[in-house]
Amino acid sequence: MTNTTYQKFVKRWEEVTELPPQTLGPLTPYYKMLVRHLKVMPWPVFVLSSLLLVLALYFLIGSAITFIVSLLQKGF
Repeated sequence: MTNTTYQKFVKRWEEVTELPPQTLGPLTPYYKMLVRHLKVMPWPVFVLSSLLLVLALYFLIGSAITFIVSLLQKGF
């Protein structure tokens, strides 16, 4: 009795814990390329992306970004 229960448990456990590989359709190769670099050395990517984000915000909002940053700092 316990052996069959255990076998059922193991079978169900394998069904639940087995995950298929993640795919993003046509973007999968680019995702894998990006994640490979993030796993090894994430800081250069983070610094570069933050600099690009700041520049984009500066071009979109202008000098009002300093007001927004000051407002956010006061909130914390």
